[in-house]
Amino acid sequence: MRAIREIELKINQLTPGLIEELDHYLDYLINKRFVRKPGKLRQDWAGGLKDVKMSSMDLQKKALDWRLK
Repeated sequence: MRAIREIELKINQLTPGLIEELDHYLDYLINKRFVRKPGKLRQDWAGGLKDVKMSSMDLQKKALDWRLK
C-alpha cells in the first residue's frame, strides 16, 4: 500500500495533460499482457457491390467526391 500512496502523490503533481497521457499509458500497460491471436482472414465482403453498375474508376471518383464534401 505504500507504493500506491507514493504513486498517488506523484499523480497529484501532474498537469491535466500529463494525467491524460498517463491514463493512455496505463491502458497500454494493462492491455499489452493480452496477446491477441490473429483471426482468420475474412472475405465476406467479396461480391458486395456486384449489383452496382459502375466501373471501379467511377466508384473511386464518387468516393473522392464524398470525402471532399
